[in-house]
Amino acid sequence: MNVATHTVTAQDGVTISCDAYQGEGRDTALVICPGFFQSKETATFQRMSRALAVHWDVLAMDFRGHGRSGGLYTFSALERADLEAVLRWVQGRYRGVGILSFSLGAAIAINTVSRHHGVVQSLIAVSAPSAFEDIEFKFWTPEAMRTGLTGLEPGAGCRPSNPLMKKDRPLDTVRHLGNTPLLFIHGTHDVIVDVQHSHRLHAAAAEPKRLEIIEGGSHAEALFRDDPTRFLSLVETWVAKTLGGARTPADPGRTG
Repeated sequence: MNVATHTVTAQDGVTISCDAYQGEGRDTALVICPGFFQSKETATFQRMSRALAVHWDVLAMDFRGHGRSGGLYTFSALERADLEAVLRWVQGRYRGVGILSFSLGAAIAINTVSRHHGVVQSLIAVSAPSAFEDIEFKFWTPEAMRTGLTGLEPGAGCRPSNPLMKKDRPLDTVRHLGNTPLLFIHGTHDVIVDVQHSHRLHAAAAEPKRLEIIEGGSHAEALFRDDPTRFLSLVETWVAKTLGGARTPADPGRTG
């Protein structure tokens, strides 16, 4: 497997850093979109990228204000331009494109794909908020403290901008995804974005869609960190079904 770092430029001039994990002769790719304070530079996202790169080429990106990308983070107000730049790079090289997105990265992915029908053939939203202003973030709870501390890996961090900028609401934009296959994954013990967010998004989305609730599961990439086998099985099965290009992943045997 070859791993190379690429830079693309968002429409407003911000440089976006991506790590491409590429195999020989593949025509499908999976874009990984971390959430707030997380980065493709962390050990968790590097392990995830390498595991998924067994089946597909993987392009792990950092939104503005994170990792090696430029600019300041606007909490989903302007980051659509970052993902659009990455999708332009990927679309020119692959027959099929999927997105695996986390937390605010999932909100950005839903908002972006809703404006670009036919570009993405498979979308996974992990711990997605239905609206930025409704995020609970019960930071005083032991679970939130544990989630925050385990997420403080080398490479994590953020350079923030104004969090009060106007933002699209995924609960509104998810209705405009067309026929993009959409899998929601959420943990019942998520104290940052309550599981009801994914229930609301799933109810508003059109088919084909699926909702996977992980009993006792935490927030976003912690679902992979705590149980990588189960998380990867859910992701690989969905992407193989909707995007193709995989070596027969294990089916978790669950219904949506």
